Amino acid sequence: MTAAGLDAAVRIERGTFRLDVELQVAAGDVVAVMGPSGAGKSTLFAAVAGFAPLSRGQVRLGGRTLDAAAGRRVPPHRRGIVLLGQEPRLFPHLSARENVAFGPRARGREKRQARADADAWLERVGLAGSGDRRPAQLSGGQQQRVALARALATSPLLLLLDEPLTSLDPGTSADIRALLHEQLAETGTTALVATHDPADTASLADRLVVIEAGRITQQGTPAAVLAAPATAFVDVLAGAGRHEGSAWQARVVAVEPGPDGPGGADGADGASGALVAVRVRTGDGAETVLRLPAQTAVAAGSVIVVRTPPA
Repeated sequence: MTAAGLDAAVRIERGTFRLDVELQVAAGDVVAVMGPSGAGKSTLFAAVAGFAPLSRGQVRLGGRTLDAAAGRRVPPHRRGIVLLGQEPRLFPHLSARENVAFGPRARGREKRQARADADAWLERVGLAGSGDRRPAQLSGGQQQRVALARALATSPLLLLLDEPLTSLDPGTSADIRALLHEQLAETGTTALVATHDPADTASLADRLVVIEAGRITQQGTPAAVLAAPATAFVDVLAGAGRHEGSAWQARVVAVEPGPDGPGGADGADGASGALVAVRVRTGDGAETVLRLPAQTAVAAGSVIVVRTPPA
């Protein structure tokens, strides 16, 4: 297969939630999709992949209609689309080699050739000599490398990357990000990347699309969007991107309700509502918990940057 352009008008209604997004991705381009939790990013990806039915609209890939609300619907396994999420989801009973060879073999590739190709892909993602190891014998970062190799080995028309670095520590995520950049460029694969991290957007994407409350609020080149934020959410992203590496920063691991309930123990939060406990991990692996107002635009995978004001 070769890369194909995506033309999608995705409209989904689920109770009070509505997703109304029109998205075009040229063949071979990489588009980042950012937005707060609950904005609709994963729902968009699920619809394009064929796992969420449309209420209205259509999905076309390479000029072929994959989904139309009032027409024929191509099943997920026949779309030429691969979805890679936060978890590698490798087959635990298969070796790394057999995991990567699984897709090509399912498409009729001869067993010996599929295995040889799998070893070549494992070498490309930095895992030469690891073909006989099973997932339980690999680190989280290594498993994600195998998952990437498995995805690319099928030569997808479109690769959907839904927060693929969120569950990794900052050092490992930087390595995988560099690997993604290299492999997407070499293969010319059309890709959509959902992320909370401006670093992912800057290093991977040709274009940035921001989704808030089920709608696109801003789009353009990453540099243009972050240079002129149209919403408060994008302004937060731009701040993180401008000061990355120049101040204390950490990646959000989890966001939970604050232990003291609305307003905190001393009510300091006042009218702004409850506090949330934000567990973060710094680049050296240390974890700590921050207490922030509940309305703060932060979610797992976000990068929090703290700067000391000038004297």
